[in-house]
Amino acid sequence: MIHCIGDSHSSVFCGKEEMQPIWPIRSDDTTPYFKSYRIGPATAYQLSNKTTIIDDIIHNCVDIQNDLVFFCFGEVDIRAHLLKQSESQNKDLIEIITECVDRYFDVILQYKNKRISVGVWGPIASWHESKKYTGGPSFGTCLERNNITKEFNRYLEKLCNDNGIHFVTIFYKMVDENNITNPYYLDNWEGSHMHLSQTSMELIIDSFKEKNLI
Repeated sequence: MIHCIGDSHSSVFCGKEEMQPIWPIRSDDTTPYFKSYRIGPATAYQLSNKTTIIDDIIHNCVDIQNDLVFFCFGEVDIRAHLLKQSESQNKDLIEIITECVDRYFDVILQYKNKRISVGVWGPIASWHESKKYTGGPSFGTCLERNNITKEFNRYLEKLCNDNGIHFVTIFYKMVDENNITNPYYLDNWEGSHMHLSQTSMELIIDSFKEKNLI
């Protein structure tokens, strides 16, 4: 079993077209491959503040001898924080992305060092202007956010590869040749439009199969 622990973006792994409840309420999972755990608002940058919740999920739900734990964070950082912090701190955007990914990966390594089989779900492509997101802060255009996501995933995947950690993403399958998001894969929930829809499930399953994880 693959246990997907994350912010609201972990909900897609339940296999249903709806937001899942926040842990400790269990998700209504319907696929044979995944169990999803939404831990509430959380960023990759501050994930170290959520380890108590993650520990609780692993202790109660994960067979550490046989299961995988996938971390699903980063979209919130990309949409709401990284570009803003680059401008407010007057720092190069790559430096800001690197700092965020490094902090995120430090937490992931903590769990690998506990002999837990871990993996990382790379952040998805950002919301498209044709399907407006009005649920909270968002900075930059779709292209700007996707350029950040591309660099975030590139560096995160490198760290995973260097440390023997699984990395899976459908980001590159969600964007066109100009790095613009195909809105077909995004949810149709009022005011949201930045989560994956179940239209993406075939891509998700294929991506995990390509890595021989299911």
